[in-house]
Amino acid sequence: MEISVENSSSLAPDSDRNIYRNNVKTGEKYNWKITYHYSDLLLSSDKDIAGLIEEPLKEIYCFLHGCFKEDPAFLKSLSPVSIKPGYPEIIKKMCLLSSKFNVGPMAAVAGTVNEFLAEKMNKYCGSLIIENGGDLYLRSKKDRILGIYVKNKYFKDSISIRIKSENMPCGVCASSGTFGHSLSLGKCDLAVVLSKSAITADAAATAVANSISCKDDILKSIKHFRNCRGIDGLLIIKEDQIGLWGNIELT
Repeated sequence: MEISVENSSSLAPDSDRNIYRNNVKTGEKYNWKITYHYSDLLLSSDKDIAGLIEEPLKEIYCFLHGCFKEDPAFLKSLSPVSIKPGYPEIIKKMCLLSSKFNVGPMAAVAGTVNEFLAEKMNKYCGSLIIENGGDLYLRSKKDRILGIYVKNKYFKDSISIRIKSENMPCGVCASSGTFGHSLSLGKCDLAVVLSKSAITADAAATAVANSISCKDDILKSIKHFRNCRGIDGLLIIKEDQIGLWGNIELT
C-alpha cells in the first residue's frame, strides 16, 4: 500500500472528520493530508517536512502488523495484552500506558502513531500539529485554540478550548460513545484528555468515555481520572452538562 500525501490548505466539510479538522485552527504555513492503511492524518508545520513522513509512518505500521501477527488478540482486545519481549519500544509503551487505563492497546493506536511520527520529525521543525481521527499531537511556541466538534444539541459548534504553550508538547485526544468510528463502551457525548504523552491521552480518553453512561457520571469520572498519573486536563460532555478540570481552558 502506498502512502498518499496531499497538500491541504482547506477541507470541504463533507464528513465528521473534515468538519472537526476545519475547527483545528493551525495557522501553519504547510499542511498535508496523509493516508496510509487506517491512518488518515492532517499534519501541519512551519517547515516543509513532507519528504520526512513516509519512512516513520511505514515503520510504525510495520511494528503494528508484526504485533498482529505475533498476537492475534492484539488487534481486537478490549483489555490489556501481555507485552512480548521482542516488541519495539514504542509498542511496549503503547501496551504499558493503555494497560494503566484497563483498555486494549489499540485504544491508543492514534496517539501512538502521532507520538512516533513526532519523535522522528520534531528536530526538523519548530511547530508540529498532527491530527489523527480527532486525536492531536501539539507542539508550538504559542497558545492554540481548538474548536470542539460534538454532535450534541446543547453544545454543538459552541465550544473552543485553549491549550497554553507552556503545556506543550502534548497530546489532546477525544473519544465519544455517540458518534465516530472508534468503539466506546459508554454513552459519553465527548471526552477530551490532555497529557504530555499522546499515547496516554488516547488511552485515557477511551477510558473516560467508557465511564460515562449518564450526566451524573461526569463528576465521579473527573474525581477518579484527575488522580491518574499523566493526565493534565479533562473535558467531559454528556447531554446538557459539561465537566472541566486541569490545564484545559474554555474560550
